Amino acid sequence: MENLPFALLGVIGSGLGIGLIGYGAMQAIGRNPSASADINAKMLTAIALCEVQGLLAFAALFLIK
Repeated sequence: MENLPFALLGVIGSGLGIGLIGYGAMQAIGRNPSASADINAKMLTAIALCEVQGLLAFAALFLIK
């Protein structure tokens, strides 16, 4: 299990990225509520891209083993 710290870095980084995306989206909606539909669509796309990297890091832990 010597690869565990590297996989955990990928998962933690993905979680931080998703949190920052959500934080930025909530600030943007607070500034301009009428654009919330457009902001939500872009936020979900960015979260999906960030989540893929976390899942790949998690899967790599089992593939490297």
